[in-house]
Amino acid sequence: MRLYKLFIITMLLLCPLSHKAQTDVTERLAPTSVAGVKNETISLNGTWDFQFTPTDKWEKVIVPGELAMQGYAIEHDKPVTYRKTINIPSDFKGKTVILRFDGVYSYSRLWVNGKYVREHHGGFTRWENDITALIKPGKKNEIKLEVTDKLDDISYASGYAHHPIGGILRDVTLYAIPQAHMQNVFVTTDLNDSFSNAKLNISYSLTEDAEVAFSLTSPEGKNIHLTQTAIKSAKGINNQSFDIESPELWDAEHPNLYLLKMTVKSIGDSYSAVQEIGFRKIEIKGNRMLVNGRQVKLRGACRHDMHPTLGRIATAETDSLDAILFKRANMNFVRTSHYPPTERFLKLCNRYGIYVECETAICFVDTHRQKNYSPARSQNAPEYTDRYMGQLKEMIYSFRSNPSVLFWSVGNESMYGENFQKSYDWAKAADHTRPAVFSYPGTVPENTNVYDILSMHYPGCDGTMWQYGLSTYGFQTNDKPALFDEWAHVPCYTYTTLQDDPNIRDFWGISLDKMWSTLFNAQGGLGGAIWGYIDETFMLPQPKKGQAYWTEFARTSKPENYTGKCVGYGEWGIVDVWRREKPEFWNTKKAYSPVRLITDNTCSRTAEGSLLLTLHNRFDHTNTEEIEIYVTDNGKKKRIASPSIEPHEKGMLEIPAENCNADTLLVEFFDRQGMLIDAESIVCKPQHNNCEKRMNETSETLQITETEEYVTVTGNGFTIPFNKKTGLMENVTSHGKTVIRQGPFLNLDLNVSHKTGPEVREKASNYIVNDNDWSLTSFGYTHNDNKAYFSIEGKYLETSLKMNICLYASGEMTIDYRTEGEPNGWLREAGLKFHIADTFTAVEWQRDGYWSWYPENSFAGNKGKAPLYNNRKVEYGQKPEQDWNMDTHNYYYFADRGAVCNRPLTNQAKGMKENIYSYRLTSSDSQTAIEVESHDASMACRINKTGDDLLILYANNRWDYPEIAWGDYCKALEVTPVYGTVRIKL
Repeated sequence: MRLYKLFIITMLLLCPLSHKAQTDVTERLAPTSVAGVKNETISLNGTWDFQFTPTDKWEKVIVPGELAMQGYAIEHDKPVTYRKTINIPSDFKGKTVILRFDGVYSYSRLWVNGKYVREHHGGFTRWENDITALIKPGKKNEIKLEVTDKLDDISYASGYAHHPIGGILRDVTLYAIPQAHMQNVFVTTDLNDSFSNAKLNISYSLTEDAEVAFSLTSPEGKNIHLTQTAIKSAKGINNQSFDIESPELWDAEHPNLYLLKMTVKSIGDSYSAVQEIGFRKIEIKGNRMLVNGRQVKLRGACRHDMHPTLGRIATAETDSLDAILFKRANMNFVRTSHYPPTERFLKLCNRYGIYVECETAICFVDTHRQKNYSPARSQNAPEYTDRYMGQLKEMIYSFRSNPSVLFWSVGNESMYGENFQKSYDWAKAADHTRPAVFSYPGTVPENTNVYDILSMHYPGCDGTMWQYGLSTYGFQTNDKPALFDEWAHVPCYTYTTLQDDPNIRDFWGISLDKMWSTLFNAQGGLGGAIWGYIDETFMLPQPKKGQAYWTEFARTSKPENYTGKCVGYGEWGIVDVWRREKPEFWNTKKAYSPVRLITDNTCSRTAEGSLLLTLHNRFDHTNTEEIEIYVTDNGKKKRIASPSIEPHEKGMLEIPAENCNADTLLVEFFDRQGMLIDAESIVCKPQHNNCEKRMNETSETLQITETEEYVTVTGNGFTIPFNKKTGLMENVTSHGKTVIRQGPFLNLDLNVSHKTGPEVREKASNYIVNDNDWSLTSFGYTHNDNKAYFSIEGKYLETSLKMNICLYASGEMTIDYRTEGEPNGWLREAGLKFHIADTFTAVEWQRDGYWSWYPENSFAGNKGKAPLYNNRKVEYGQKPEQDWNMDTHNYYYFADRGAVCNRPLTNQAKGMKENIYSYRLTSSDSQTAIEVESHDASMACRINKTGDDLLILYANNRWDYPEIAWGDYCKALEVTPVYGTVRIKL
């Protein structure tokens, strides 16, 4: 401890009493070429030396990367130290040398060659350091960085990560530029009223007098003529404008990018830098937002930086993959919650066409912070003003020339205060081209302006909500565009359901579809962002230094038995941390589809034999002539003519008679790059399901034998013993193998209370019928040659159950049941369940799904087959080489063990299949099977394993997910009455 104090005192003595204020932000464009310099930009990513405490040996860590994710259990408010020795090229001599950090969480102090440079607050913004006077070109130089994960950081990023994320989280770069160079470049494009011509405006500051040359290249690579190519400019602020005729406009559907090259020449020196720009204009007119004169609708998600093994970081690979996946999911909007993204990600949004809400790193001020993080209130504290303003300025100076940035956010889910007001006022003064938002707007005093767009979180499916005194009705208000930049929260806190029945993820898609379809038709509805895009789970290793103290506060309301090394808020993404698509991904793609066939999945022919279908163009800037449409008819895929339908309009899609001969057609829509936008299966001739046959049509006979303990029914390849003391079937065999161990039991799961609002983490007060509570009160049977009738009555505590079972010689049975005395409430499941033998290896199903078409091997397609088990167990922290559907272990919801039993089911197998026609469990010999049938697709089935590896089949007549919460859709079914019919075939 004495050595540690001596270290701190020594560091303080090396620090000057005054230094450059963080709010005096300087932003430079990294050079693409510098005269006389071979490699003008050097990445310092990779291996750095790291010292956990002043008495520890130096070890190696990866930069960028969280320290905790690399085994160092850093503590809040205790500094740790990075060190790197680098060879600075000799040709950097005479140049201005900049050391750039793109993100260090959360408080940093920097030394170069033993000399103190500066401090910095904030973990997700770029900060640059002119180290020219401190380095020795041509020799070895040492960089030392002290990093502290502060409890009072205004971003609260370690708080909602549920562990300290401290460390160098983003790229570190060294670059050289001449002493005469540009700073704080800001490029804007002013379009005329007809959007036919534009002015290209460039504002910049020069460090010295110099000649500045500009060149502009079109998206096709052609040089655009500029009136002046070389301009003599004075030191200080300069402005230059160029008239551009007929520019190709930038929007999310046509991301036309121009390349602006800037060259600065001074006596004996020169360098160049480039900026990608887009010609576009943002306007707010009443309660609508326009881009290039057309109203836009934002269909998006909230994104975090996540790396599977390094934590809260972004790499070139993850940034690129995220942008691609956003486009594949039909999303045109990303909210960079709750901090700015990397510049690399913004460039990808520029290129792919993704609108961005760029959010400053201020979060949960005086609202949802855990008590161990302070201060709860900083919104009016003058001692925190520099932190608010410093991060904001770094974000805006770094990113304001990017066309993808649609608006700024000055803070997430916080109580209004002076520091937010100063942030908004500065943002509007520094960037007049964009709106800004603040959340929570309902905390803003009347007649105070701190937002241009109304940001609201977690509306109901009808778009009606109240939040801190502000309301929306039908996803809109009268005076401002309404943005729901957190909505349709992916289920992640319903721990028991997610352990037992991951189908809640697929069911969630109904919420998003209802929300987006309603908002799209609301004039004042700007859009929504799913919470969230990527899972928030950190597979932390066992610390090699320090203790994992964060497990004390990382549980949220997670059950005690499921607390382990994997921490975070939960799996709230449409992809997991490895970027594998989850059931929510396809639902997002379908719900957000910018083209929608309006059909009940059936169609009629015209007199000429062609089909006419209503098509809704939900693009903002794209005529449907720009997309490609294909029809698959009897296995043959052909392109058909695309109709001309303007954005936001409806029209007719005609499928010629020669392309619609099959009973069912597949209609697919593709963009110009060949990416699938949407697909629909159109039924031209209704098909009869084979489950409609009468179950008693058989010529086979039954045999019934009775002993003191059992009544045994034997038929075609099966034997069903009924226990006379319980009235239940036991050890049912089919083709010589046991298929049902015991049953049927009543499956009744209900919520006494209906918790559905935000922040619901505890399971609602519920009642689940316990199999062990069953007691028989009456048992009887009758039979004839090919049928047997069993009448069974009994009780589960106060709940009475009556069952009538009809058995057929063919191996089919119907079970009619009803209950009395059950508690009322909100239904989760009502049906029957069976303890079945663990001899089955696969499940097959046919169903009437929510969407008319699903990709092959979907989690819950309209037709599918899935293995029950997967021997390729993915170990903790290891990269899966399989689809998410095939996972059997989960180290967040089941803690370190990964599963509740020794032989867990795959995700795809245990997820409920809703609205089934047929649900069939099969064994490897293909003879042994159990099938649940429903000719009208009115049932749902699932299987699950208990802790002692007992396999259970659930056959439900009614079902819901009332625990889904967050305003998401549920059926809100009352429990009473409970009755139904289950049809099973052995």
